[in-house]
Amino acid sequence: MTPEEIERLQTPTWEQAKAAIRGNDPDGAVELIDRAVAQWRSLQEYSINWVTALLSYIGRELGEAAVEDALRDTGERFVRPRRDSGVEWASLPADVRAKVIARAMVANFGTVAVDEDEEKITLSFDCGSGGQLIDDGRYEGEHAYLTLTERSPRTFMQDALPVYCAHCSVNNEIQAIEWGGTPTSIEYPQRDAGGRCVHHVYKDVAAIPAEAYERIGKRKPES
Repeated sequence: MTPEEIERLQTPTWEQAKAAIRGNDPDGAVELIDRAVAQWRSLQEYSINWVTALLSYIGRELGEAAVEDALRDTGERFVRPRRDSGVEWASLPADVRAKVIARAMVANFGTVAVDEDEEKITLSFDCGSGGQLIDDGRYEGEHAYLTLTERSPRTFMQDALPVYCAHCSVNNEIQAIEWGGTPTSIEYPQRDAGGRCVHHVYKDVAAIPAEAYERIGKRKPES
């Protein structure tokens, strides 16, 4: 390998793009940015399928309750410290909460449509992770991933929920409440190929309806 080839190998693609910008090569920079995004997308798809395959194995071998146990462990070890910002989620204005959710989903290769009424902000996502698995037919066929079929809080009391999407109920709503907070949002996961994942972000968290808590096995707080 030439020294130039070794240097390119050692330099992340986005750093190469920065160098192209500094070198007044905008077309080259755009090409490098697109290449970096494609590399990240490939790694994201690998990771999503890896996680879903592991959760599917856990559910089939140990039962669906074990899927929730695994997600709860991840929540305690990783999600909870990540969200411990010193600011209560419910205290943030609804538009701030909606922007945090939307930016994360769009960064995860999703797209978002936004609607708003007096009560809430509605985010409708073409989901780039769990939704993409559904769109790709990964829950169908000979090597299908696991679909949870036991009605419980982890399935939002639905008859079926793709196993990857169970982190939405367990980590984003159930544990968020158990940690002394409120649900990140009220989520309605995608069910079919081509569908959308819908999040309701209530302007006043006290206005979250009682049934939103009941479907995850909780009771709406008195105040």
